[in-house]
Amino acid sequence: MRHKKRSLIAKILAGLAAFVFSLPLYLALVNIFKTEEQITRYPIALPAPFTLENIITVLTRPDHLLFEGLKNSLIITVSTVITVVFFASAIGYYIARSNKRYMQYILLIFVAGMMVPAQVVLIPLARMLNWLGLIGTFQGLILLQTGGGLLSFAVFVYSGFVKSIPRELDEAAMIDGANRFTIFWRVIFPLMRPATATVVIFVSLWTWNEFLLPLIILGPGEGVTVTTGIFTAVDNLNINYGGAFALMFLSALPILGFFFSMQKEFIAGLTGGSIKG
Repeated sequence: MRHKKRSLIAKILAGLAAFVFSLPLYLALVNIFKTEEQITRYPIALPAPFTLENIITVLTRPDHLLFEGLKNSLIITVSTVITVVFFASAIGYYIARSNKRYMQYILLIFVAGMMVPAQVVLIPLARMLNWLGLIGTFQGLILLQTGGGLLSFAVFVYSGFVKSIPRELDEAAMIDGANRFTIFWRVIFPLMRPATATVVIFVSLWTWNEFLLPLIILGPGEGVTVTTGIFTAVDNLNINYGGAFALMFLSALPILGFFFSMQKEFIAGLTGGSIKG
């Protein structure tokens, strides 16, 4: 009886939590298909009448803000993901396969790197990029995002996953004459697919949704991402709520589709390295 009561309470609390977290999403979705008057007077009500005016307005903007932001965000996200996956997988493999004790301290440094947000050291890093001539460029933004917590997180995931891969595979390849890089690239890396999926999804979501770094590093005149584009489209004195909701919705569609298409690999990657630590 007591167990059933606890189970009922847990379900009620879970339902309340789900309601609280889904309410902003509900408001964003229903207000896309309302007129500005309906949004301001009845923000919680369902759209009546249903309208696509907000979406059409965003798609037909003369400055092509949505498409420009999607293009720039795609370039930055894909470049950051490729850079992080290449370096993090190699570093994670080397740490996991090394028998040297100091490698554990190096891994600890990477773990500590996840605890320091890039925003904390943004000013000195921006000055460094300016000194290198990379401020206001995609290359500078990609370098800054890669060297932050994203690389640390990816190294942590890869090193844990590699420990679950038998060392006998390395030894067999070495007997066949393969060098260390060939073993990593031809034998081990293909087996890292679940971990790679986890890293790709996490890095993609983080990079796609990043706002402060593109705003500061790229600046207002060097192109917009989906997040800075939304910021640019919102006029503080005359906010078009319907247009803002539509722009946020359309900007989130590509990354949401990507996440749902790879969620099975994402879950496998999170649990794949949990057997051996």
